[in-house]
Amino acid sequence: MFDIIAVPVDGSEYSYKAVDVAIEIAQKFSSKIAAVHVLEEFSFDSYDSQEDSGDEILSKITKKASEFGIEVTEHLLTADALRDMKFIITQTGADLVVIHALGSDNKRFVSFDENDISDHQIGSVSERLLRTCDVPVLLVK
Repeated sequence: MFDIIAVPVDGSEYSYKAVDVAIEIAQKFSSKIAAVHVLEEFSFDSYDSQEDSGDEILSKITKKASEFGIEVTEHLLTADALRDMKFIITQTGADLVVIHALGSDNKRFVSFDENDISDHQIGSVSERLLRTCDVPVLLVK
């Protein structure tokens, strides 16, 4: 049913919850996982440190999935996650996206209550994917 499951990860605890769900689905359907990590185009951190961090995040996913016999293709890209995620997902050839509702940047919620993160909030990247992606998107909460 699903050949390739794309999982955008930012290294947050939330994104690893989405990875767990993607692994469970991949086991059920004998799917492969396309793990995607986007390096910020404009950042105060050095590119090398961002790249090292991204490699570490992706290797954690590959290691965990391999314990279940699931093949992972790692995608480490420099882009704007909000602007480019639909294109990135298309390029992975995925027929399902598993993403968490929240991400590591809690200042970019679509419905933001200043001092409280509620169950009704959704991250900007997740919201954009839900509206624009051409394949099914599974939102993990």
